[in-house]
Amino acid sequence: MRLLERLSQPGKDGHISWKEKFALSLPMPAASLSSVLIHNVYIKLYTDLIGLQPFYVGLVYLIYNIWNFTNDPLIGVFIDRRKVDPQKGKFLHIMRVSVPFMLLCLVAMLFSQPTWPQWLIFSALLIELFIYDTFATAYGVASGSFVMLAAASKEERVDVNVIQAYVANIVSFVATLVPSLLLVGNRDGDRTLIIAALMGVVALNAGMYYWALSQLKERPEYYEKGNLEGGLNLQTLLADIKVLAKSRTFRTWAGFNLLALAPNAVYFTAFLYLMDHVIRTGGLEATLADTVPMLIVFAILPFISRYVKRVGGKKAILVGALPYIVGHVALFFTGSWLSVLLAYVPIMAGKYTMTTGSAPLGAALIDENERLTGTRKPGLIGALLALIAAPAISTQTMIFMGILTAFGYDANLAVQSEQAMLGIRVGTALVPIAFVLVGLIPLLRFPIDREKEQELSDYSQQRRRGGADAD
Repeated sequence: MRLLERLSQPGKDGHISWKEKFALSLPMPAASLSSVLIHNVYIKLYTDLIGLQPFYVGLVYLIYNIWNFTNDPLIGVFIDRRKVDPQKGKFLHIMRVSVPFMLLCLVAMLFSQPTWPQWLIFSALLIELFIYDTFATAYGVASGSFVMLAAASKEERVDVNVIQAYVANIVSFVATLVPSLLLVGNRDGDRTLIIAALMGVVALNAGMYYWALSQLKERPEYYEKGNLEGGLNLQTLLADIKVLAKSRTFRTWAGFNLLALAPNAVYFTAFLYLMDHVIRTGGLEATLADTVPMLIVFAILPFISRYVKRVGGKKAILVGALPYIVGHVALFFTGSWLSVLLAYVPIMAGKYTMTTGSAPLGAALIDENERLTGTRKPGLIGALLALIAAPAISTQTMIFMGILTAFGYDANLAVQSEQAMLGIRVGTALVPIAFVLVGLIPLLRFPIDREKEQELSDYSQQRRRGGADAD
């Protein structure tokens, strides 16, 4: 009841209400559920049930990387320069157009057959992934741009990010429940049942998109200041990219996202292989090992939010890295599902401290660029960061699959060799440690500290609403 009462309270002093924050938190969890399905659940489905060799999965993601280098910046600039339609709006309309294509690809990927030759499975997955990624990039850039316009202050952005974490994990629980119960420790499972269950998850995802986008409304004041309009211009695109490439803020933030946050994107894939082939358990025990740590993190997320607001995003990320690393060290030595559960408690606590701290900093980067140039470029900056994030996801998948191949993983074996199990441990626990340690190096050079973060928050509040943010 207290939560419902809080959500219904109107905003104060120009701030958005908790109800509006909740509505703003819904679009990205819907997209994250799609991402979990494709980049986590479907990977194990393709290697273990459909029979695509890990080498071909890695090759799919290598080509996918190359595609992103052309695709993402152009989509970002197109979104920035697209005129606001008086009837349809801008960002929200782009999101609504993108969703049907994303869902179509989610369904199509489930119909590859084990009897197909490897090249045909590979080709079908690659084409479907290309189409999905194009519309997912448009959706993600538009959604991120919309949220940063509506939630103008750092406090609002942190609140939206925390609500997103709750919603995303509640919804994703269903997506992860299916593979935990049906794909782990169940190599001879009924393929028809598994596909039907995953179709049910896709239907849930469709409902999530509908609910999320029906709650939002675009306001004319979102676009009154600092928003580019006009056709796509290659010369302007190159000039804007050149300015960003010279920006220390952009370079260090992009480096941090590429390295430190990259392993988070595929952690559940590695978890499935660890539980299935090393711990050799599935069903309820795998589900508990995955969900109990998140329930614990749910309890402390409000405290993480307050900590981020108090000390600033940069310091919060550095502090969150410590339990994240300690948890992965413990994960390498796990021998039971309970020890995996205990290791994931600090991992998840550290992960969500880092991601919550990242929310206001990513927005501050866009605010700083707007202050320097006079125009707001959330599409271009968001697309360039997505361009970096997408290879991060696919590179992590390639690394993990490469490790499995190098250590002799064989999906046809009921029991993997000791060498293969070691490879799974290395990919699951040691690789994330290495990446986060290297990723903290550019973060240390990131110039937006707590004071500048507040300064940019005040600037954003003034631009969006004509007044400074007040605590």
